[in-house]
Amino acid sequence: MIKQIFKIIWTERKTNAWILLELILVFCILWFCTDYLFFTAKRYFQPQGFDIEHTYRINISAKDEGREVLSSGSDEDKNKMLEDIWTIYDRIKLHPAVEYISYSNSSYPYSGSWSSTSIMQDSVVVNSQIKRITPEFFNVFRINIISGTSFTWENSVAGRPVIISADKDNLFGKQSPEKIQYVNRDKDNKEDKEDVIGVANRSKRSEFEEYNAIAYYPIKKDNQDITRYRELCVRVKPEADKNFPEQFTKDMRSQLELGHYYLSSVTSIDKDREGYMGWMGYSDNFKSIYSISTFLIINIFLGVIGTFWFRVQSRRSEIGLRIAMGSTKNGVKKLFLSETFLLLLSASIAAAIICVNISLGDILKDINLPIPDRGEDKVEVAQYLINYGITLAFLAVITFVAVWYPATRAAKIQPAEALKDE
Repeated sequence: MIKQIFKIIWTERKTNAWILLELILVFCILWFCTDYLFFTAKRYFQPQGFDIEHTYRINISAKDEGREVLSSGSDEDKNKMLEDIWTIYDRIKLHPAVEYISYSNSSYPYSGSWSSTSIMQDSVVVNSQIKRITPEFFNVFRINIISGTSFTWENSVAGRPVIISADKDNLFGKQSPEKIQYVNRDKDNKEDKEDVIGVANRSKRSEFEEYNAIAYYPIKKDNQDITRYRELCVRVKPEADKNFPEQFTKDMRSQLELGHYYLSSVTSIDKDREGYMGWMGYSDNFKSIYSISTFLIINIFLGVIGTFWFRVQSRRSEIGLRIAMGSTKNGVKKLFLSETFLLLLSASIAAAIICVNISLGDILKDINLPIPDRGEDKVEVAQYLINYGITLAFLAVITFVAVWYPATRAAKIQPAEALKDE
């Protein structure tokens, strides 16, 4: 049977050559659409490591005279502003809708601000993101401490604690974070140790990015950075999260106008997410790839169906002759389907070789087409197999529909009528 089908394919080689070229081109296009969408979906469904539901940023701004104090004022005036910002913190914490509150620096999810440094773990340099936070930060964003303990106001003052979390390989440097007792940021002074008191679960900057090693450091109450950055976030009780920004502003505007500070706005972290996704280009990339994929799938579907419909119709006389010589209608349909799938299989092998070489050469990146952000990681063999399998399965469904219906109709015609075409 297979040998016979190959003979038929060879006999129709001029027509089949164009079909093979079309299938190779279509396969390559769908391969890279599959690669992008599969990689993106895999990242998306990984745990983010935090929860932004019912979370908000309380934006406290400084008046003009306050900014002058912060830039060139006396230590006494700066300390007064530091007292005021902690008073604001305490007043917000007492609001009945607020469950948890935290100050932080370049730390909250979907922040456009990023802080990183090199941390020494034994003799290994770890490129780590730095987050400076108050103890309740983990509660605000529901970041779990999976071993050890969290920060308290007491241990933040008494020692030099740090909480770490692992990277994409579940390591901090080259060790499991649970096994690390201390780190230091001064490579020339190994005695300058910071005690690892806990390990937090892994978290990302966004759902489409990779896990990074993170080192959390406590913000102390005498830290003047609080007066400048004022990254103040809250988690609202679920039952109270109804028009929270408007209600909170109405309730607290006068209470938070203190010294040189005032309440400027309340922003949901979900809205910050929208801005971050646009700023990083994810929104535009997704729109492009979804639009391209949808357009291509529709046109590929119609093109493949049209090609095989014409191919089957042009061989009506052959179908009639086969039926006249004793072939069953199901046998004719099986013949055409088998012939089509062999063509598809041949095209898929050639297309896969082309796609792997394009991927290895980073050709799509060079011509500025959307590609998955894999960082420094190379595409693994398993990913090539997944791309191949999904693309082949998708095209197999299309070609089955493209051949089955016209072959079924052609098999129903009377042999004498079909032979008239000859």
